[in-house]
Amino acid sequence: MCLFCLFAVVPAKAQTPDTQQQVGWVSDVLGMRHFNGLRCPDMVGSLFRTKVLAADADRMAGCVYSGRDGFRAILRQHLSGTGAGSAADFLTAYKASGFTQVSLSGVAAGGISFKTRDWTPTTLCETLWRFSGRNADFTLWMAYALPTQEGDVGPAIDAFTEILNRQN
Repeated sequence: MCLFCLFAVVPAKAQTPDTQQQVGWVSDVLGMRHFNGLRCPDMVGSLFRTKVLAADADRMAGCVYSGRDGFRAILRQHLSGTGAGSAADFLTAYKASGFTQVSLSGVAAGGISFKTRDWTPTTLCETLWRFSGRNADFTLWMAYALPTQEGDVGPAIDAFTEILNRQN
């Protein structure tokens, strides 16, 4: 018998509750699942989940994803029928902030896009897409640099669309 093992002190488990469980998240086989049913995989396309978001006054749970060179995405679940209002709020808030609304081509044309930084060699663009599901609405916000990350937007939308199709 190991003498050292008899006298080893096992530290007590921290008494603070798991913050993910406080906001309704539990581990899932491929990532996280919120009590309202939203599943956020660890990876979506080439993006990694970096944070889970709690529900607030007008949005249900969500997840933050990050990719190369600052490419970011936030997937949010909304109560059924409220996604259009969230998109309208996005449009109003970004216009009120003085950002320039832009029309883009390709898959980005289906969203509401603003140029939010144009004083660097690359232009930062932020786009919000709205999706309606059987039981909930969803929004997907992305921030990406043009022209360097333009080719990443389509594959990211395809990957998020695939996981949204599995939500409902």
